[in-house]
Amino acid sequence: MSELRVIVDHLRLNYSGPFNANDLFKHITAFLNERGFDLKIDKEFEHNTKSGKQIEWQVNPWKRLTDYIRFWVKVRVLISDYNKVDAIVDNKKIKIGHGRLVMYIDAYIELDESNRWDAYPFFQLLRSLYNIFFYKMYTERFEHRLNQDVYHLYHTVEQFFNIYRSYKVVSRPQLMRP
Repeated sequence: MSELRVIVDHLRLNYSGPFNANDLFKHITAFLNERGFDLKIDKEFEHNTKSGKQIEWQVNPWKRLTDYIRFWVKVRVLISDYNKVDAIVDNKKIKIGHGRLVMYIDAYIELDESNRWDAYPFFQLLRSLYNIFFYKMYTERFEHRLNQDVYHLYHTVEQFFNIYRSYKVVSRPQLMRP
């Protein structure tokens, strides 16, 4: 079995206010494609409740760097109480989504993804020694690179939400009636 190292564990972003959920998903997808990640969409759920929509979106982008190392990132977005509201932007009235969002980002490095060193216990010992002593400087650079990519994603999503901070909400969400 390959070795999986946790690089970023539950990096969390909270936001409450006006935003467009579809634009957020497109923004995250475009960023990951720009960085060379391949996307695997795990979850896309939308559930209507009395207080608004509950949306869960989870992707697992991955990037194979060498035949020995692969990056895994897990982005999970949970949106609750998402409703359409009226907002004023540049003296224009527009419809925009309003709700609460929690985003989690996890990042992993997978070493020996093809399990070449798993045939015999002695090979597993050699792989462990190899990773600890000889390959350490090499993997530390990859860990640093993955860490930079994840925090850059976090900051670009924060900047995405800063655009919506200037929106002035003029109507409250209409709750669904039974």
